[in-house]
Amino acid sequence: MSDFNEFIKDHSGELVILTLACLVLLTLLFVLPQLLKANMRKLEMWHEERLRSIEKGFPLIPEDNRARLAGRTAMLVPMIVMISAATVTSFLVVYKSDNLFAVSLAIWVVAGIVSLAALTGGVALIGRLAQIEAGEKEEDEDEQGEPQETSYMN
Repeated sequence: MSDFNEFIKDHSGELVILTLACLVLLTLLFVLPQLLKANMRKLEMWHEERLRSIEKGFPLIPEDNRARLAGRTAMLVPMIVMISAATVTSFLVVYKSDNLFAVSLAIWVVAGIVSLAALTGGVALIGRLAQIEAGEKEEDEDEQGEPQETSYMN
């Protein structure tokens, strides 16, 4: 029994990291297939909707994935940065680094700056794409509608 207690005392940090890695892998094994199934079902429904609109003779709306991809990037980059910072910090804690506070502070400050830049850039990109899309719609309406007067003086 004392050998087991000594083993736990000497290798508790490594066991925690191993346990966390196993939990993450098991989560990926169960969650990832569910996410992929949900995405496949969504794509099938979207395809069926497009086929029905073709059958009824409605014009197809062009697909624009830019805003969705910008939103995903703005969401995923901070998540990955924070997970990486937490992993590095946990390794620093487990292996009892001499400059734990200074190195951890530097890691989290950089992670915060990168996350803020990704969020700001993603939101700006989404706004710009919405502005471009609104400008294209206004131009289409002007071309199809009656000519508008540009002079406001009588």
